[in-house]
Amino acid sequence: MSGLRRHSGFTLIELIIAIIILAIVATYAVPSFQQTVMNNRLTSQINEVSSLIAYARSEASKLRSGVITACSSTDSASCAGSSAWETGWIIFSDFDGDRTVDNGDGDELLKVGGALSGGNTFRIVDLTSDSGGYVQFASNGFPIPSATGNAAGTFVICDDRGAIEARAVVINVSGQTRLARDTGGTAGVLNDHDDTDVTCP
Repeated sequence: MSGLRRHSGFTLIELIIAIIILAIVATYAVPSFQQTVMNNRLTSQINEVSSLIAYARSEASKLRSGVITACSSTDSASCAGSSAWETGWIIFSDFDGDRTVDNGDGDELLKVGGALSGGNTFRIVDLTSDSGGYVQFASNGFPIPSATGNAAGTFVICDDRGAIEARAVVINVSGQTRLARDTGGTAGVLNDHDDTDVTCP
């Protein structure tokens, strides 16, 4: 007794409809996922900045003389003298405070940070007298004022979405930090230590 056997499966029309539906769903889901990835990257990087500051202050409190210098670096061994920290940074004990790792003076490289991922930028507003290229902490944990006398500042990280999605850490004159928040001005844009909207390069 032989009967006809039916094979189950998709017809060509059903397969095309399924592909179209999948394409429509992906059109809405992928941009949302990309935004999530970018936001998580910024959050991770600003947490690393907070850790950088806390570490530098902690090491400064252990010193009997000299300062702790944190600066931008392109070679993971010396200060670059640049305001672009996204290329990497170093923290070192700087006994003569000259922002140079002098092994003969007893300077010691303490920590190295690599370049930021995602093409993000990392800049500093105020705190320094070298266009944002370095920050120094005294043995009391306070940031050393710039030539203009400003010892407060803001560390800002941006991606290609600009200031509206920037993340920032504010450091006050005693070295205490807090995450920047929107206190006025342009809606949704964080404010720095002077209550000015943060900007991105």
